[in-house]
Amino acid sequence: MRFYYKVVFILLFLLSTSALASSSLIDTLVLVRVIPPWDMIDSGIAECIVDAVAYAESRNMGVLIELETYGGYLDAALTIGDRIATSRVPVVVYVSGGKAFSAGTLISLPAHIIILSPIATIGAMQPVTINPVTGQYEAVNETKIINPIIEKAIYYARLRNRNTSAVEMFVIKNLVLSADEAVKQGVADYVARDLSEVFKYLGDKSVITSGTSYSLHRYLKVEEYSCGIRSRFLSILSNTLLSSVLTTIGIMATIFSIASGRLEALPIALLFLFLGLVGSGFNPNLISVFLILVGAALLSIELFLTPGFGILGISGIIMLSTGFALLPTGGPTYIAPNSTFIVLSRYVAIGIGVGLGSFTAFVLFKVIQAKRQKTYIFELREKIGRAVDRIPAHGEGFVIVEGEYWKAYSEEEIEPNSLVIVVDKKNGLLIVKKYT
Repeated sequence: MRFYYKVVFILLFLLSTSALASSSLIDTLVLVRVIPPWDMIDSGIAECIVDAVAYAESRNMGVLIELETYGGYLDAALTIGDRIATSRVPVVVYVSGGKAFSAGTLISLPAHIIILSPIATIGAMQPVTINPVTGQYEAVNETKIINPIIEKAIYYARLRNRNTSAVEMFVIKNLVLSADEAVKQGVADYVARDLSEVFKYLGDKSVITSGTSYSLHRYLKVEEYSCGIRSRFLSILSNTLLSSVLTTIGIMATIFSIASGRLEALPIALLFLFLGLVGSGFNPNLISVFLILVGAALLSIELFLTPGFGILGISGIIMLSTGFALLPTGGPTYIAPNSTFIVLSRYVAIGIGVGLGSFTAFVLFKVIQAKRQKTYIFELREKIGRAVDRIPAHGEGFVIVEGEYWKAYSEEEIEPNSLVIVVDKKNGLLIVKKYT
């Protein structure tokens, strides 16, 4: 009887365990590359990785982030780190080059598996500020900034059973570890020379996340995830120097256009200004909506209210194209429509932009072509006509040439109804002679 109870207890235990942690097989990894030239951890890269993780979750795939970076912006790194920490599928970070410093280390810590190349180094997480004008770095030692970063890094490390002491030293002392040292000190998991060796380590591995045990297939497949136009555009605009230049040009051009009364240049000035604000951290979704609305208004004014096609129409096309490029590519947000509408709108915008741009180029080509042509004046020389009156030698009379009556002069006598040919024209008087 006791044996019977033991068997029942074991079965119940196994059933409860399987209910708590279901299992799933993963045979494909979504590969996201954060390598030069797109190696800065910025808002564009953050959106790309967040979208890639969501894509992998929707298709029951794992995520492999290939990393080679000096670091980047703290806000973007925290966005990526939090998304990886809450991922429902396994996330693997592979530092394929020689470095994953600062923000690169921070986004690596919450990954389920960290793999480093033999030449890789990791660490140096002390935050710095950058002067956009001079490009000089200045270390940040304010505890109000340092302490939250330490706590967040320790949380990521503790979440994956990593060495929290070493992680703390990354921030406080700018500690840097080589690949072998990182593995020995429990910061990283493996060292691999290339992706093929990475897959050997990952084959048949099990990862538990969000209550699910994932088994990685022995022969993993890779699906490369390409960052969208918006992500790349945001990465370009996030450059501090470019952002400062765009903002300065936008402000100066706005002042100049208003002061000089050349308001037709104001839309382009505002475009520079708002693109500079995107790089300064302003919400790109709001900028996108603004550019689309203003671009549509300018294009409507040019097409329906003003003759021809000029600077307003060209400005409208540029604003529309830029606005749609900045639209979110993922699902709905608090100001964006659903993703199907966004994709459709993007294609419509591209079609309108290409079509109107081609039309504008054609019109400009024809205008330039017309301006370059030689001016031809209509002349009566060598035209054949008929004498209406008798024209005496060295006298005058009337002739008809090209259906019009003209007063004519001839050095020879010409009888009425005789054919004449125009030799020249002087002061409104045709010089004619007999036509033979």
